[in-house]
Amino acid sequence: MDTRIEESKKLIAESLISLMKKKEFTFITNKDITDNAGLSHITIYRHFNSKDDIIKYYLDNITDNFIKTSKIIYTPNNFKSYIVKLFTHLEKNKDIAILLYNADMIHYLKNEFDRIFLAKAKNSNDIYYYAFVSGALYNLYYYWIKNNFKETPHELANIFNDFYISKGDSN
Repeated sequence: MDTRIEESKKLIAESLISLMKKKEFTFITNKDITDNAGLSHITIYRHFNSKDDIIKYYLDNITDNFIKTSKIIYTPNNFKSYIVKLFTHLEKNKDIAILLYNADMIHYLKNEFDRIFLAKAKNSNDIYYYAFVSGALYNLYYYWIKNNFKETPHELANIFNDFYISKGDSN
């Protein structure tokens, strides 16, 4: 991909996130975004169909960069260490989670969990398994945000692991 295009997209995404810290999402205009980014107004329309697409792009970049740099790989055998690594990353990016939570846009994070986990499915049975894992981790993350990140990633891994092992399907 052309580096100029990618740079423009990143500037637009960072501009929107910056504006969301000061202004409610619904009141941010495309012109606000491009003015804040120092780009021509038409640039936003070349790369994105909506502000929602900008948010998706921003989250995809964070997720994809994390997966690439951390070399994190999920398997049922490394679940606890996976959760620690994942939630450490999520904690480092809690500002965006809080912005999305406050803007009632937290479902975009659910979409990220689904995008990554459901892509692992090789057949229809796998889809249900990975949907379960994705939903469980997302809900753990959601309540962690809601509780103002009270626990550490290690504590969350222990909570989830203890629950999953001791109560998983016994209720």
